[in-house]
Amino acid sequence: MCGIVGYIGNKEIDTTLVESLKLLEYRGYDSAGVAVMGENGIMVTKTAGKIDQLKEILPHHKASCGIAHTRWATHGAPNTINAHPHTSQDKSWAIVHNGIIENFGELKSQIQSQGVQLASETDTEVIVQMLSLSKYKNIEALIDVCRQLKGSFALACMHQDSPDTLYLAKQKSPLYLSVGNGEVYVASDTICFAGRTTSYYALADGEFCAVSANGAIFYNQDGVEIVKEPIALTQFDQDVGKKDYPHFMLKEIMETPKVLQDIHKVYTERGVLELFDAEFMSRFDKIYLIGCGTAYNASCLGAKWIEKYARIPARSMIASEFRYANPLVDNRTLCIFVSQSGETADTLGACELCKMNGAYTLALTNVLYSALAKMVDIVLPVCAGREIAVASTKAYTAQIAILYMLARQLGNVVQNGDFNYLAQLKDLSTRLIMPDQAKLLSLVQGLKGEDKVFFIGRDVDYLTCEEASLKLKEITYINSSAYPAGELKHGFLALIESGKYVFVIATQNALLDKTLNGAHEAQARGAKLVLVTQLDVPQEKLANVHSVIQLPKFDQEIMPIVSIGVFQLISYMTSVERELNPDQPRNLAKSVTVE
Repeated sequence: MCGIVGYIGNKEIDTTLVESLKLLEYRGYDSAGVAVMGENGIMVTKTAGKIDQLKEILPHHKASCGIAHTRWATHGAPNTINAHPHTSQDKSWAIVHNGIIENFGELKSQIQSQGVQLASETDTEVIVQMLSLSKYKNIEALIDVCRQLKGSFALACMHQDSPDTLYLAKQKSPLYLSVGNGEVYVASDTICFAGRTTSYYALADGEFCAVSANGAIFYNQDGVEIVKEPIALTQFDQDVGKKDYPHFMLKEIMETPKVLQDIHKVYTERGVLELFDAEFMSRFDKIYLIGCGTAYNASCLGAKWIEKYARIPARSMIASEFRYANPLVDNRTLCIFVSQSGETADTLGACELCKMNGAYTLALTNVLYSALAKMVDIVLPVCAGREIAVASTKAYTAQIAILYMLARQLGNVVQNGDFNYLAQLKDLSTRLIMPDQAKLLSLVQGLKGEDKVFFIGRDVDYLTCEEASLKLKEITYINSSAYPAGELKHGFLALIESGKYVFVIATQNALLDKTLNGAHEAQARGAKLVLVTQLDVPQEKLANVHSVIQLPKFDQEIMPIVSIGVFQLISYMTSVERELNPDQPRNLAKSVTVE
């Protein structure tokens, strides 16, 4: 969740570290800090709040080696004391950490028994104090300490006796480094290398590194030197700007048609889905689709489509629940893991469980160098490009587009069909126009003062309701809820008050009347109905509807790919109207790398 960076070189140290850190602010923004190796030892500057607040108090350091951190709080309140970097009691070590140390309570007691006083509430401080107590030095000390840790960590450390060296460790949290031209960059995401280098190294779990401007030496968990090959930094990794948009979220919503075009190009030219032929599918009798948050909502649509078109039992599950549900997984199970970042801790844990039970694994991820991509048997690229805003938009749309195509491919194989889903996607990608903000402004002006909002629909429209509701909650803090339109009498109607907005998603013609019946039950209790549809609804069926959002017309089966865009935009506009930052909602972070 947190973002860590490091730098060695001749550039202005504070500016270089902060520029990198800003690129990782999507990973957490509860506090921020910098540690540099100065003439008189390690110097630390840190504060609660965002990186801009850190910039205001940073002195001008004369140094060539430093580390920095932007925090998403897990252990301890988001205050200055708990902010990273943390230093050892004797000031010999400084450390930044992304992850969670599960046995920190036990380790804390051991440290305190040796007379060490902890300054913070964090699990991270335990690590740095253990480094100072280790009988080993430098990289050997780091390897020794990490052997005693349980949990996840990406660590970047400095020691006062090695002023030009950074020590790195990685276990279940991402960490990358680049070395060249007398400079070293370290980061939680290769986004920090854009425009600065052409290649990088990716640390694997249980790997360590001692790096200086002269080069990097890599070690395994036994302390034995290993050889690693650099990875080319692609153009995909270098698209990091907002262009002329005020927020990343708006930019990413508007990129959706281009993303769908890229998916069509990649999946056509590479024949990505051709692997899923009759022989392949004969090996499986059930499918799980597993994800968290928005990725789980995408999984729900994927499972419904697979059962509909391929007639194979398919079930969607939340990764954090799946891990502890004793699931029925064996060597005849296909497990599909959906994760934008490919670093979601619960999804990785679920994947490990499935592999242990002999399942065949597939990842649908936007980051092809991620831990999930390296773990599974097959990777389906999401092709969404960089997504920086915490609330996923274009990546979700890409995920469900690919899951729809996968379901259609499986349907062709199992049902001996020949449906041309690639042509359907091409038509969608070339004709799709994103919603006009001006047409939504009046509705948004009404929404911005609400404290609760409801979404209802049936079948795939209900699943769209879940994602639409999540988007509104995430970035506007309005308490929104989604319900199947047929379930209103089973509890939901008790929540309806006069004047409350109820969004009614109705894109399936066969279910239109049933959906409207439920909507009118809500309207009779005072709800303001907002109908969202591409259908030509007779005027007599629109009696008492507050407003209608007319969607562009496409085939009914792909309307979930179309309809979600308007809700992403409504959520964005409402967040801005409420004077919030849609890119950085409170208490949330983009990449959930802790359980």
